[in-house]
Amino acid sequence: MNALEPIQIWLLLAAVAYIAFMAGRATAGRGDRESREARALRVQEHAERTFSEMTASTREEVDRLLHEGKIIDAIRLVRESSGLGLKDAKQAVDWRRRMIKG
Repeated sequence: MNALEPIQIWLLLAAVAYIAFMAGRATAGRGDRESREARALRVQEHAERTFSEMTASTREEVDRLLHEGKIIDAIRLVRESSGLGLKDAKQAVDWRRRMIKG
């Protein structure tokens, strides 16, 4: 039995790595559809709760900022009024933008 040359070993390793990479890409993002829907519902419920707990004047101010396209200012206001972190405040503002645009 002949031993493989070093270049052949490297080519074989590269081919295996490429196949593994492509198989990973093909299956990535195929999370359970139900879990994605559940996650989206959870974000929506959290955003609804966040806005329902705000004062009317704060909600109106956020809406005004969104109409003016001042998304960062709207996120900042949501964070200040609710104590949410950046990610949750952004998700809440994104949800509110979708609701306003209808």
